[in-house]
Amino acid sequence: MIVATGVVVALLALPFVMQTTTYPVAVVSGNSMYPTLQNGDLVFFRAPPTTITNGSIIVFVQSGTGITALDSLLRPVLIHRVIGIEHEPSGATYYQTKGDNNIAPDPFVTDSKDVLGVPVVVIPYAGLPILFLQTPFGMVALSALATLYFLSGVDSKMEESNEKKKLVALFARHSLNGEISPKQFERLQLAVEYYDDIAPDLLTDPTIISTIDWLKGGGLHTKWEERKIPCPDCDTPSFCIVSGDKSFLICPKCCDERVASRGSIG
Repeated sequence: MIVATGVVVALLALPFVMQTTTYPVAVVSGNSMYPTLQNGDLVFFRAPPTTITNGSIIVFVQSGTGITALDSLLRPVLIHRVIGIEHEPSGATYYQTKGDNNIAPDPFVTDSKDVLGVPVVVIPYAGLPILFLQTPFGMVALSALATLYFLSGVDSKMEESNEKKKLVALFARHSLNGEISPKQFERLQLAVEYYDDIAPDLLTDPTIISTIDWLKGGGLHTKWEERKIPCPDCDTPSFCIVSGDKSFLICPKCCDERVASRGSIG
């Protein structure tokens, strides 16, 4: 857990560490920079230095909105080598770029304000899954996974709802047979319906506490069964709900005595 938290914090802190205005990660798409960079390489970059020299590799976008951070989301992020630098009298600087594997230079020049950074770390092929997700097949696969995840959550909720109904029906049978009182049934039903929102340490009835502990422990999500056993405290015929190594006991006599005891205090 500590390691996972540390990784998340490190990933969130990357733009601050790299001093970039965008998230400092890009994926190489295509082989224009082969063999220096290959399709699917994952590139981490830092903010560009004050002076970019001829021969440097830069990460940049072609400006569209004039806001570099926004352009990096809307337009392709390119990674090419600087082969020419032009300084304008106005103070603006433009870079002529070219892919190492391309015959001709790029048919445009790049304003220095559109340079996102310079590569510092390259992880070979680590960006291939990202490139796949950008394809039509990848989008279909991602949509399918999202749908399956959603449906699995719905199925889980439906299964839990059905198990709740089965457990409440079991309590109802005992109540209709006169084995537990209507008050006991009502309390057990409330425990089943609202166990997610009830803190056991705020309760006083041991039977309800053990019922909620069993529910919070995932009792409804495993195969459970009812077993008839005598109460270990008073030897009254009782029933126990068991799932794996977890269980809770309901003794009609002990429950009635506790309810009567609390009622007499008032």
